[in-house]
Amino acid sequence: MKLSFLGRIKILETYDDWEVHSPSTTIKVPALAITNDYMKYKRSVRFSRRNLYLRDLYQCQYCGESFNNEDLTIDHVIPISKGGKTTWENCVTACYTCNFNKGDKHKLPRRLPFKPEYWHLVGNTAEHLHWHIGHPSWRDYLDIK
Repeated sequence: MKLSFLGRIKILETYDDWEVHSPSTTIKVPALAITNDYMKYKRSVRFSRRNLYLRDLYQCQYCGESFNNEDLTIDHVIPISKGGKTTWENCVTACYTCNFNKGDKHKLPRRLPFKPEYWHLVGNTAEHLHWHIGHPSWRDYLDIK
């Protein structure tokens, strides 16, 4: 709403049943907006637990099973005790059992780790996570059925 008042976005759609009130004004909450200025996306993806799990599709890279977020760990292919670093190219998603069994040994995962690009993670999000569609107009802009 602040960006709208500053003239930095154009509101395309609003929620029919959601309003914000002040003592003198009632404003419908924006559901879909477009920026007036081009916003360049970041080419590099920040290393985080969530992004690592998303890159690996929430699958253990040793046994191949899919798990929930809380049942996964980050495994260092080259263990930290052997000089391994916490980087995209050295970390994979592993279940607790496989990570424990691997210990500080050097064992190759099913798929070699790599640094993903932004659009790779966006594609994984669209394919493997459940989207919450806040407004029907979003479907026109997102590739969701």
